[in-house]
Amino acid sequence: MTKSLFGYKIGVGHAVKVMKLQPDIRFRQSVAKPAAPPAAPFRDAGVVCAVLMPHAPVLVPGVGDASSAAIAGSRRAMRNAAKCVLSHHPESVVLISPHSPRKPQAFGFWANDLLQGSFAQFNAPQAEVSLPLDQPLAQAVAAEMHARQLQTWAIHQVPLDHGALVPLWFLAEAGWAGPTVILGLKHPGDGELRALGEAIAAAAQALPRRLAVIASGDLSHRLTADAPCGFHPQACQFDDTFVGLVRGGGYRKIETIAAELRELAAEDAVDSTVIAAAAANWQTRGHQVLNYEGPFGVGYGVAVLFADLSPSSEAESAGLKAEPAPAPTDEYLGAARGVFVTLRHQNGKLRGCIGSSEPVCPNIVAETWRSARLAALADNRFPPVTAEELGGLRFEVQVLHSRAKVLTLNELNPEHYGLIISTGDGRGSLLLPGIKEIRTPEQQLSCARKKAGIKPNEPIYMELFQTDHFAEPA
Repeated sequence: MTKSLFGYKIGVGHAVKVMKLQPDIRFRQSVAKPAAPPAAPFRDAGVVCAVLMPHAPVLVPGVGDASSAAIAGSRRAMRNAAKCVLSHHPESVVLISPHSPRKPQAFGFWANDLLQGSFAQFNAPQAEVSLPLDQPLAQAVAAEMHARQLQTWAIHQVPLDHGALVPLWFLAEAGWAGPTVILGLKHPGDGELRALGEAIAAAAQALPRRLAVIASGDLSHRLTADAPCGFHPQACQFDDTFVGLVRGGGYRKIETIAAELRELAAEDAVDSTVIAAAAANWQTRGHQVLNYEGPFGVGYGVAVLFADLSPSSEAESAGLKAEPAPAPTDEYLGAARGVFVTLRHQNGKLRGCIGSSEPVCPNIVAETWRSARLAALADNRFPPVTAEELGGLRFEVQVLHSRAKVLTLNELNPEHYGLIISTGDGRGSLLLPGIKEIRTPEQQLSCARKKAGIKPNEPIYMELFQTDHFAEPA
């Protein structure tokens, strides 16, 4: 006997049982009917690719043509890295540049509607970049950062630095013209790099977005006597250590490279690499060092840090087979509504929960398929669900009703109403109704503020909503 995971089944060639939503308190089981035209293809959400790209302007054709033979390997690797990014079909790109303007204790966001600049200062004005800012993603990342007590500031009306321009030029050459977010670092040693990576990943899930993360960084700047920062005999030790860790997938150890070694090497790759690796949840699937060389006294390392599997491959790796969502069978299921799916063990312990307050798919059936797959395979709090454990899980689905504005705390009722709060700068959170640990309106509001990183005295906009709740019996 097979058990359906909202369109994912174990085995091949068996009758497939699906959970057919009806407006009552349980799921009803029915055999799938002959397939109607499938819903729109499922869009994965989350970080699907992370790469490390150096930012020496000489790598860009037109800037470094005179030395092209010496950097041919790096230039080829940059194009392969860009090709890898685009092959994963990201909807947005986040790039971390160590050369963006910095302030102490705060990460910078490039805030111009157009992210643009050229290599005019390097005698190549024809080489330029112009990409649209992904405002919703920037706001979502900022909200997740504030929820983690990370400070931010806006970078306005300045052209892009070469730390952003060089990797983006290669992405644009490969065909990237989509929405982009560029982040700047804090002062060296101020920390909180992992938290920023986690915020980027959480924002990608919340929107949702297929996201590629680009770590911009050069290795040692002191490999030869004519290097930009002069020569140091131990500088090559940093490059050997860093490249070895990347090649072996030891990303968590990169932060532990001795501060003295990093300083004497004059590197600027560690911080951005740690952020990108944390955004990819330290996964090493598909990782590869594409090239390393230091022809002009600076180490250029190009690497794929993480490259996700395709949706079908990911499901099969968990022992599950994918199939399209069936067509809705009535008006209720054919409506476009936000849906949250929760997976629980038979003892009630949480195994995954993901959804969207606004519909992403054309109907409730497709939305449920989507949220169920995310809850099973893409909730970063848990490893992907496997075929072996599927029989011991039960599913809950909450279909969201329209929102109503809340004016007073007395209108809240955490047992019957979910709560959405937001601030003017884009921070916000959602709590579903019926959370056992939340008993009072005060608790519900406090939990929502804490989840979004909103202080108790900050003004907020509140909305409540009801849900249709469907649950498999325990």
